[in-house]
Amino acid sequence: MNDRLSGLLGIARRAGLLFSGQDTVKAELRRGKRLLIILSGDHSRNVRSMIEGYRRRGMCRVMVTGNLGREELGRLLSTSQTQIVGLPLENGLSEKIEKLLTEEADRYEQDQGL
Repeated sequence: MNDRLSGLLGIARRAGLLFSGQDTVKAELRRGKRLLIILSGDHSRNVRSMIEGYRRRGMCRVMVTGNLGREELGRLLSTSQTQIVGLPLENGLSEKIEKLLTEEADRYEQDQGL
């Protein structure tokens, strides 16, 4: 999954569609962009609370990468540690990434017998 996710995030970054880091994502949400938010599995409470109001208002959908910590997520983006990334909801890349993360979560739950 990491290779597929890395590839999709790389395409989004090269296309200028990927926003990385709390300040950048928050600025895009304030501009009114609707985003798919991807949080690392070890994101902080502050990052979660920052986006919660936007989520409740329907400005974003939130996916948590339970098996990817901030270091791994940053490595996928060829940056330092990253807790939060976002990309516009209205494009095919966000749909593919959301589907990939949902499938991975379902697989994890099956493996754990949940």
